[in-house]
Amino acid sequence: MPQRFEITSVTHEIGRIAFDWEDTGGTYHVYKDGEHVYEGTSTDFQDTDFTPGKLYKYTIERQQEGMTKDVIVMQTTPLSMEKNADNPLQSLVMTTIVAKSQVALSWERMKDVDQYTIYRNGEELAQVGANRFIDRDFPADEPLTYSIYCERPIAESEETFNTAKSVIAKVFGIFYPKTTEKKASVEGFTMMKSIGSVHDLLKPVEDTPTPMPVTHWHFRYKTFLEDDILENPNVLSPNRYFKGDNRHFDPESAAYRTSVDIDVDYSRPGSPLTFKKDVGESVAYGLDKKIRERDTASDEGIVMKQLDHGKGETGFFLEHAVGNPLTTAPDINYEVQAVFRENGTCDLTGYHDQSPDHEIYITKGKGSRWIPIHQSRSEGLAFMTEVTAFQYWRFSNLG
Repeated sequence: MPQRFEITSVTHEIGRIAFDWEDTGGTYHVYKDGEHVYEGTSTDFQDTDFTPGKLYKYTIERQQEGMTKDVIVMQTTPLSMEKNADNPLQSLVMTTIVAKSQVALSWERMKDVDQYTIYRNGEELAQVGANRFIDRDFPADEPLTYSIYCERPIAESEETFNTAKSVIAKVFGIFYPKTTEKKASVEGFTMMKSIGSVHDLLKPVEDTPTPMPVTHWHFRYKTFLEDDILENPNVLSPNRYFKGDNRHFDPESAAYRTSVDIDVDYSRPGSPLTFKKDVGESVAYGLDKKIRERDTASDEGIVMKQLDHGKGETGFFLEHAVGNPLTTAPDINYEVQAVFRENGTCDLTGYHDQSPDHEIYITKGKGSRWIPIHQSRSEGLAFMTEVTAFQYWRFSNLG
């Protein structure tokens, strides 16, 4: 008889999620988002009642003589027929399995990607060719955050203009000596999964107190320039330099190019979302580094739309396009789609240019600390042009 109580396979089909586990003896109970959906001795279960794109948590308990002996927790999303070509990570199926003996991650394979780098709490663990990873040496009593990173050339992208964009990006890389052709023409993808401590996750359902609803979330997205003064990549412009924000990643900093705050409060009558946006002042210097002019760009290109979701959850779609009011230059572009739930889970995904610096944070509950969910350093002002590759990211949590 197997010694490890683990899930052995997970199958995703349109309209169906099925999984099997090792038969280590006893009676098995399956819970879906806390609701009891199966009891018996069979070691398999299938689900056909779900909403595409939504995260679901399954708990499998092994019982003997009325006592829970072992627990497995799995979180996954259904397979979707509709794929978002603008952001491949948005509809990507991701599965996280937590057991006493393993934390297993798997994800829908991405087209033309042959290597993934796995990190845990910021430390590199492995590079894998398969679209799965099993961690058997993890601390069970502390929160874990796993990151999966991969790259691919724009020419392999699902975007309709991929080949033309790739050629332009390569030319861009050649003509800007402070950049590289590779950075300009390679897309980066980061998938992050935040997991509560394994010890707490694997408690029997009957021993787990009903969690208090998370009625308040806060989302913050800032763009900034790390340097104090930056050289204008347009050498023909009389504005030879621009003032930067002279800082590193910091959710509380008052220095930024743009700032967006979205507050989610389920106790608020009517719409639970409030939206604040702001644009920092732009300052240009001449060749002598004396101020030539200053102005503040319009915030009209920052638009938030509330998305319709079921009871106990809400979401938004955020678009951002803000230019430099002092010179002809591309906009700072990014998009975000997010869902926040009263049960404490969230799922956020987006993409952005490789410049300037981007930082995204959330809080879970009033008065809680900022949780960094994405931070990206600028590759230089020249990378704000749309002919260069985007950076894509996704963040979700379990626990």
